[in-house]
Amino acid sequence: MKVLMLSHSDGGGGAGRASYRLLQSLDEAGVAARMHVDFQNTSDPRVFRNPRALRDVARRLRITAEEIPAYIARFPEPRLFSPGITHAISARRINASDADVVNLQWVNFGYLSTREIGRITKPLTWSTHDMWAFTGGMNYTDDSPEARWRHDFEGPVPPEAQSWWDVDRWVWKRKRRQWQRPITLIASSSWMAGLAAESPLTRKWPISVIPNPVDVNTYRPAPQAAARELLALPQDAKVIIAFFPKNLQDPRKGFDLFLEALQHLGNDSSIHIAVAGHMGAPNDVRLSDISINWLGYLDDQSAIAAYRAADVVAVPSRQDNSPQTATEALACGAPVVAFDSSGLPDFVRHLETGYLATAFDPQDFARGLALIVSDPELRARMSRAARERAVQEWSYTTVGQAHRDLFENLRAH
Repeated sequence: MKVLMLSHSDGGGGAGRASYRLLQSLDEAGVAARMHVDFQNTSDPRVFRNPRALRDVARRLRITAEEIPAYIARFPEPRLFSPGITHAISARRINASDADVVNLQWVNFGYLSTREIGRITKPLTWSTHDMWAFTGGMNYTDDSPEARWRHDFEGPVPPEAQSWWDVDRWVWKRKRRQWQRPITLIASSSWMAGLAAESPLTRKWPISVIPNPVDVNTYRPAPQAAARELLALPQDAKVIIAFFPKNLQDPRKGFDLFLEALQHLGNDSSIHIAVAGHMGAPNDVRLSDISINWLGYLDDQSAIAAYRAADVVAVPSRQDNSPQTATEALACGAPVVAFDSSGLPDFVRHLETGYLATAFDPQDFARGLALIVSDPELRARMSRAARERAVQEWSYTTVGQAHRDLFENLRAH
């Protein structure tokens, strides 16, 4: 069976990394998969781009064009809004390929337009890395019962998005008009699947839940002492590590909740806090009296060392589908503390592989951190259980075969 994967990239961000890991998983499952991308990070011969002539200029122009509607409408976060008006690959080219099944990954930033998606005639699946497939133009947005996308965008426009042009509704109506054929959605968490099943746009589409794969042969436990030495972390401390993106003010990732939780840990001098992703505290972040070891940007090998060095990994997200920080940490045997919210409960089992704090209670989050770092026997049990679950449920073999079964069934019908 031949599968054509379509993705903005094969690395860089979380969605691109997950896409490339799925490509590797499909190969392990005996599926002949190739991936077309707009931005290539790897040198894998299975990954290909458009012909070289002007492709980089064209990509920049498309990304710029994708931002224009949100700027015109004075949308509060233009970079997080995807109208889906341009494309890097046409439906005609996709339909002319020899693929038995087409798999969409993250297709924003001008990679695929809503119109071209609707024109694909081959058996089609879509791995939903965020909410864009079943909402308006936002990749992540309100998921409350009052959310406008749940009500066909007929409700009032929220104050922060009010302008002469309801751009979110405009994108929604285009999707409703252009997507006439059901697409098989693949959600990596039951939370994402549940939201898709409640959207008027996708509620009648087939939806499967298959987690994103983790390379459990690379992300695996190893001696903690060596990892701490590599990162210059204290050997005798109780180490708490958290990973955050460039924008610490993104409320979805919960850095503010993490800081509040640290305040509740008290004055235990044996606890060492480390944050990956930043060389130091940004000027717009006030840290009070909290001492943080800023590890800076970590490449894959250094990130693995951080997971191995940690007594516990903190993932304080308010809203996240399938954060690879959590699954990678668990594969390395590091217990995870997260909030009982969005996709995290699919990956963190309370008091078995980590701690699920009441959403969004910083004091309970701190309680989970303190419980794990102060109890070596509990931590060891959680570490073994986390590793076992990662191998059983998120390995390339398991996830690749689950996708193969789905693709085979789709091709047969």
